Amino acid sequence: MSKYFGSHQSSYAILDHMKGGLKTQGFTIVETLIVLAVTGGLFMLIAASLSGRQAKTQFQQSIQEVRSQIEQVINDVSVGYYPNLANFQCSASGIGPSISAGSTAQGENTGCIFLGKAIQFQINGTDPEQFRIYPVAGLQRDSSGAEVTTYAAAMPKVIAPSTGNPGVPDNASVKKLNYGLTTASLKYGSGAGTNVGSIAFVSSLASYSSGALVSGSQQINVVPITGSVLNASAAAGAQTINSNLAASPINPAGVKLCFANARLGQSGLITIGGNGRQLDVNLVIKGNTTCS
Repeated sequence: MSKYFGSHQSSYAILDHMKGGLKTQGFTIVETLIVLAVTGGLFMLIAASLSGRQAKTQFQQSIQEVRSQIEQVINDVSVGYYPNLANFQCSASGIGPSISAGSTAQGENTGCIFLGKAIQFQINGTDPEQFRIYPVAGLQRDSSGAEVTTYAAAMPKVIAPSTGNPGVPDNASVKKLNYGLTTASLKYGSGAGTNVGSIAFVSSLASYSSGALVSGSQQINVVPITGSVLNASAAAGAQTINSNLAASPINPAGVKLCFANARLGQSGLITIGGNGRQLDVNLVIKGNTTCS
């Protein structure tokens, strides 16, 4: 019996020794630091991946918003809609529409017609970057009393303050580029293109034959504003539109707007018109900041 019990006692001693050994074992400081470093590295990789995906989603969203706003402008001009804040009145004068402060109901601005809308991109000094959408008014009749048929006769003006007439009430809609998006360039024409800062979408006005209106003669024209530049003030941009819209090219071979996100290294090329379809608005995402 004593041997038996002795044998058990020896076994218990061994187990106690093993338990004691297990209690004293664990991660060393070096091992703990390694685990923390690996875990932290994995966390950073996951966070960077999620951040990159979010940035790409935001870029897609912001560039799609710009495209939608351009399409909305075209649609507004097509149906003849313009915002009336009841803060201006328009009448005919020898130098074009005379726009001043007042309250005239829509459709009661005698001698003036709604021609369309103009968009000025990259307004100077705005952060986040802004662009402005201006309603454009024109004369309804020329000096002889006939319905105007050309922009030169209509003498178009935006309903917003300009350097030449700062007292005009501001009916522009102000939009912004979100998530770090900026306007990289705005060009029209084939090849390298010509740089501008504003474009207009305006009615082609009516055509007459032997005094009768030609059915279906009116359409919407895309007009890049010659002499306009990016990064101009709102007042300077409005003045350039007023001065140059009537003589600017009509429906050139495509208008191309490049919007970029420098941090993401991507850009979006929005093309308006071209290939005989001047109201098409197409978007292509590029893997650089130059839309090339």
